[in-house]
Amino acid sequence: MKFDSKKIDLKIFKLNNTFYEFKDKSTIERIKLIEDNHLKKLRLKYDLDEHHKLRPVITHSTEEDGFEIWSYCYNQPKDQFYWKLFLPEKLSEGQNFEIIEFSFVLFIKYKSNIYCVIGGSGMSVIRKYIDPDFGINLYQHFAKPTEDILIELNARGIASNISQKRHTYNLNQTISETLEYSEIPTKIKLVLRKELKDSIFKKYKLGTDRTLLEVGSYFYLRKRINFEELKQLIIDLDKILNDDNFTQLTLFRKIDDENLVNELDKVLQNRIIDDVIKLSTSSRNTIQKDILEVVHPSKLERFYECNNYIIKAKYSRGKHDIEVNDRQELYIKSIEHINNNSDDLTNRFEIGKKLFTLGIVGRVNDKELTYANFYAHIIAEIEYLSQKYFRIDGNWYFLKDEFLELMNSDAIDFYRKYELKENILNKWEDGDDEDTYNLSHKNDNYYVLDKVIDSNIELCDLLIIKDDIAYFVHVKNGFNTKMRDLYVQVMLSAKRLSTDIKNNKSSSYLKKTLQAYKKINKKKGLDVKELARKILEKEYEIVYVMAFKNNYRKSDTIIDKINKSKSNIAKYSIVQTVKEMQRLNFGIRLKDISEIK
Repeated sequence: MKFDSKKIDLKIFKLNNTFYEFKDKSTIERIKLIEDNHLKKLRLKYDLDEHHKLRPVITHSTEEDGFEIWSYCYNQPKDQFYWKLFLPEKLSEGQNFEIIEFSFVLFIKYKSNIYCVIGGSGMSVIRKYIDPDFGINLYQHFAKPTEDILIELNARGIASNISQKRHTYNLNQTISETLEYSEIPTKIKLVLRKELKDSIFKKYKLGTDRTLLEVGSYFYLRKRINFEELKQLIIDLDKILNDDNFTQLTLFRKIDDENLVNELDKVLQNRIIDDVIKLSTSSRNTIQKDILEVVHPSKLERFYECNNYIIKAKYSRGKHDIEVNDRQELYIKSIEHINNNSDDLTNRFEIGKKLFTLGIVGRVNDKELTYANFYAHIIAEIEYLSQKYFRIDGNWYFLKDEFLELMNSDAIDFYRKYELKENILNKWEDGDDEDTYNLSHKNDNYYVLDKVIDSNIELCDLLIIKDDIAYFVHVKNGFNTKMRDLYVQVMLSAKRLSTDIKNNKSSSYLKKTLQAYKKINKKKGLDVKELARKILEKEYEIVYVMAFKNNYRKSDTIIDKINKSKSNIAKYSIVQTVKEMQRLNFGIRLKDISEIK
């Protein structure tokens, strides 16, 4: 068989040019970084000196048509010893059941981008470094949402993988009919329009039958292609990426322009550096913690599970480490660490370096669950050159005005529609913090569940039983980036309670929380078994309450406060919580506690 006649189904990935470890590195240095990281992972599992066949081999080729290509090949044992486990020991003794899988990554540099094709377990080599939105962004350059027929859609909110939506469609539904503006699509499978088969992709002879296109972190045209066609496809994809045509599908447009990302990072980093310096001045109380949140960029649910965090400098060996039990204190404690360990607070460059050398370790009972540098944890919303930008999960997103107006309108409409009318919450007294406010609820059938279990994923702050309704109340002081934290808490709790209801006989989350509460509140006389039964069997209606105290001008109405708020994250959190709770079939209510007199 001639080489050029061999055709394969291929998914094409692209390395993320804005990934922080790639900064100021050449193509060769980036590939070397990926290789070294993969070797490090292999050495943790295997002795590469003893198992020479497992050591990766890389070859390089410079093509005449502007391509540079690296082939990275390796063999890796697969953890599939089921036959050995199935057979009696006397039959398996002395037998080699090891399965060796050939894997590879093809790195293809064309112009300013590095594209990748993988085989076997090649994804484990590049996962950390790929552009997670490459295929989605590419598609938006030729999308027609009112015409493109959807086959499958995966989408999420801004809370990473906490709430995933996946649907398959069979009724000629278009993208515009299905995808909500407040979601971030992670995978789209659709029917390729005829006009695209006759234009952009004409040279691939897709025929008259229905052709499927799949985009996510990759681009996948359902067509077998050979090596030369792969190079041609990359030329075409690169051209599409640089095309000015762009149809934004949702509220969020990821920023891929390296220069703009660098500018946005500089603005945000300078604000954090300002905060570090302010700690040693009389301006300490102007620190901008209201626009910042500290959350692990990828392991969000695990991060929320942690009941203890260690803030530590690189190579600190325990020296000057800070232990934090309250997640809300991570920002202030991190900048205090930098302030206390900076020799010269006028040297902004050195302070800036510490944003990346300072690490945050998330732990549960001394077991490490998460780790990343301080700056990687930062969630923020800033305005730059009169435009609104979010930094979420380590990526920057642009917010289009028309979507912001729609979101503002939805947040107001949802508040009006889902406002908690029942008089079950107390007034928030001046000077009270969240703990004090929660503990002010002392009536019968009121249970303060905040902090009763070690896990930071709490069932709720307040459980209120009234008129055969179980209200799971989550409380937050502020209408700013803290609302995203409130959104995440509500969704994690609802997700776990939903799992408990589906597995009633083995329920653990609800009962564990109620038992822990009873242990420290014996005078309440809580019947854990009976209350859990009524909730799990839905004898009580389940209603989640997103309760917040908007500290904007007291003279304004609730709706005016939402309308005038500059925090789009707060408004988004209202919209997304309502939409996602509807999918979980739980009731949802909203309440601005500041209006309670």
